[in-house]
Amino acid sequence: MLKQGRLLRVLGLAFGLAAVVGGVIGQGILRSPGVVAAATGSPSLILALWAGVGLLVLAAGMCYAELAAAIPRAGGFYAYVARAIGPRVGIAVGLAGLFGSLLSLAILSFVIGEFLIRLGIPESGFGPQGIGLLALAGFCMVNALGTRVSGGLQVGFAAFKGSVLIALVIALLANPGSVSPTQPASVLRSDWIAIGTALVVIWNTFNGWQNVVFFAEEVDDPGRNIPRSLVFGILAITAIYLLVNFALIHTLGTADMAGSKLAVADAAGLAIGETADVAIAIFSVISVAAIANYMLVSASRLLFSLARAGLFPAQMAYVDPRGTPLFAMLAIALAASGFLLTGTYLTLVSMQAPSTILALIVVMAALVILRRREPDLARPFRVPLYPFSVGFVILFASALFVVSLIQDPISGALGLLVNGGLIAAVLILAGERAKEARPPDLNEDDQ
Repeated sequence: MLKQGRLLRVLGLAFGLAAVVGGVIGQGILRSPGVVAAATGSPSLILALWAGVGLLVLAAGMCYAELAAAIPRAGGFYAYVARAIGPRVGIAVGLAGLFGSLLSLAILSFVIGEFLIRLGIPESGFGPQGIGLLALAGFCMVNALGTRVSGGLQVGFAAFKGSVLIALVIALLANPGSVSPTQPASVLRSDWIAIGTALVVIWNTFNGWQNVVFFAEEVDDPGRNIPRSLVFGILAITAIYLLVNFALIHTLGTADMAGSKLAVADAAGLAIGETADVAIAIFSVISVAAIANYMLVSASRLLFSLARAGLFPAQMAYVDPRGTPLFAMLAIALAASGFLLTGTYLTLVSMQAPSTILALIVVMAALVILRRREPDLARPFRVPLYPFSVGFVILFASALFVVSLIQDPISGALGLLVNGGLIAAVLILAGERAKEARPPDLNEDDQ
């Protein structure tokens, strides 16, 4: 019989920062600026929207930081909600996150295949899906080498992406700028629903910042390093996004930004010439690969935590001597491969926004409940300006939830139904085990 094993506490602040930054920055910032510019012709409002969502994410990140510092469990938000509200609600939130991660991993693997084909990699009869499967297999082999290797890889990916974007900003700002200066515009080019849609799009470009909490059992001194990783990582992402948008406004002007599906590539073409397409393609494939790899290892920690609590087979809670939850990782890769091969992710991924935002609201509720129910719980980090900061996140997230349903009511409603159906099925199959499926209690090493 396999010994369950234990995750290794071998990761530091550098990994935490790299996980937040490297797990977020990718295709979103290449595509989203044009959508946001189309909602308003005002450069100041464009920057204000990006800064506003960055502030929201920072506030949410500090809420997660308090929970992760107080309850440093690999299950992340599953552990917080299970403790505050109950195992079944915690399982529901954990399963929703797991399902979303599987879909994201499938589509990211497909995109890797597409980019590599565009760069001239021979298809050899496999196509994007086959290459995506090879990429997943490669990620598994690399991460099977151990937690230290996974952590070092994430640091390298994050350093590369941050450096490339900063270099691009410098190149764009050194360019003379748009030949047709941005025309004065009214505050809103379109209605408030369009602005709300732009906010949802920006929100999605920050997606992934929260996954660092799944590594709380592997990060040294989580009470300090998880909050630092979230706060400084989110600030760094927001700063990079604002600089990129400022550089795009300088180079293209808002009118050309609004008409571009890939504003960063268009601006790079003006600044660095014909090599821009290849450079952006290389950056894109590395960025997507970094996020896919991070999604695989973080989702495996969530599955590991659910299995350790008794919800999934005990083999999924096995940790090899190098700190990798090996069978959980392989199960995640296989499940994502199934979505990849069937192509169902193309439909399902568009349904995830409302479920993701709803899960965030539930986590915020868990924070409030724990503050009231367990006032003496050791909290190495506390959310500043509580309860106003938490109220701000809940209010803004609720508005985003409504907008996400209004802009695509059919996909949004189907997403909620699909998630609800899958969660109900797992809870029914688990039966009595679901009532007692709780993360292990804290011990002195976790404080």
